[in-house]
Amino acid sequence: MKKILIFLFIFSLFFSIISLDSFSESISETIYNIPIKGVIDLGLSAFVKRSVQDAKDKNAKVVVLEIDTLGGRVDAAEEIILVIQELSIPTYAYITNNAWSAGALIALSCKEIIMKTGSSIGSAEPRTMGVSSSPEATDEKMISALRAKFRATAEANNHSLNLAQAMVDKDIELIQIDFKDENLILTKEELEKKKEEFSKRSFKNETVISPQGKLLNLTADESLNIKLSSLTVGSDKEFWDYIKNKFFKDLLENPKIIKPSLTWSENIVRVLTHPIVSSLLLTLGFLGLIFELKIPGWGIGGTLGVIFLILFFWGHYLVGLANWVDILIFVVGIGLIILEIFVIPGFGIAGVLGIIFIFTGLILTLVKNPFTMPSFELRTAFNIVSYAFISSFVLLVLSFKFIPRTAFWKRLQLDAEEKKGLGFQTKSLPEQICIGKIGQAKTILRPSGRAVFDNTTIDVTTFGEFIDKGKQIKIAKIEGNKVFVEKT
Repeated sequence: MKKILIFLFIFSLFFSIISLDSFSESISETIYNIPIKGVIDLGLSAFVKRSVQDAKDKNAKVVVLEIDTLGGRVDAAEEIILVIQELSIPTYAYITNNAWSAGALIALSCKEIIMKTGSSIGSAEPRTMGVSSSPEATDEKMISALRAKFRATAEANNHSLNLAQAMVDKDIELIQIDFKDENLILTKEELEKKKEEFSKRSFKNETVISPQGKLLNLTADESLNIKLSSLTVGSDKEFWDYIKNKFFKDLLENPKIIKPSLTWSENIVRVLTHPIVSSLLLTLGFLGLIFELKIPGWGIGGTLGVIFLILFFWGHYLVGLANWVDILIFVVGIGLIILEIFVIPGFGIAGVLGIIFIFTGLILTLVKNPFTMPSFELRTAFNIVSYAFISSFVLLVLSFKFIPRTAFWKRLQLDAEEKKGLGFQTKSLPEQICIGKIGQAKTILRPSGRAVFDNTTIDVTTFGEFIDKGKQIKIAKIEGNKVFVEKT
């Protein structure tokens, strides 16, 4: 009996310790500080998802989004907003420098916005990279969709709807006015309607805060004045003191501030999926494969080209953009191009389909929801792929024109000629093979191939042009055993 009592005492003590640990976890005095910095992309949204889940697991009392960004992908910002809005923990947006474009949308998803002196928020018109060096504004359909997204996000967190939509649409004019005992921010149309209902004496201190034709962009003081932000701080210490006093006033020790950081793999993925890097990887990949087709055998050009393309698809696969269908479409396109070059004479349906498949596969890889219209990334994806094709073509032309003239290439190239006067002998061509002789292409000349002259088949080369099988040709030049032909 005594042993049973001792066992029960130890068991109850052990259970009490576990309960205390669970209780201490449930009242954890932890702040989670998640940095939103640099370009907003799908790599960043994956990092935020991981950090938010970690904050839930550690029972954080407050989540702070430390924002300094000029914007980025809208779909990535939407993913961040979804995980923030699902939190039951109080969320604060702490803008340390800039919260523009998609960054402003993320700030509006928090319950409270606090800005540091010198920071700003706004300028959220959707833009894509166009043919010019500067970004191009998108069409009204895209602006309307993003404006609705800003309004819905602001409404869900009790922020001004008019301020939110004026950040997106430059055609909206906002006016701040004292109406009776209220300070209102109205659009021009809303103000005119109110003036029709009430006497002019009801309106005082009318001020235009966002003129028509300009996107709304607010400094820290302006944002505080119109009550978009709740506080302006002069330093990080002042911000953290405010949070501590609000949530941990009775805590004897300072609360634990956890600031997660990107892992090395997340950083690599963010680099690989950056628009400039993506375009560069595609360009180098295409160049490597084209050089490989021009040079017999398999060498360093083809190997590097394949590596660059694998890096491109791998980065986009990890962030959920690419899938096996997109990659398969691209591979089928490459296969059709190879088929067109080496098997099917001329340039026909296989080559055209190959280009279409390659282009489609790359576009699908760069866009997460290509069939959801309007898509804010579709035009950017189209431009990235177009730039890669154009850059590859330009670099290819420049390479073939200037590389052979460089000293490095001359060191690699064998310039010595095996002349007969120096004692070199070659197997002579048949007597009937002479300049001006007319024959027929036995195979496709790309530019090399085989041709028939008076029932004699020999190897020939064109001066760079492609000649289809069966076409009539003429010998234009003979160098040793090398016969150059042209189409008659």
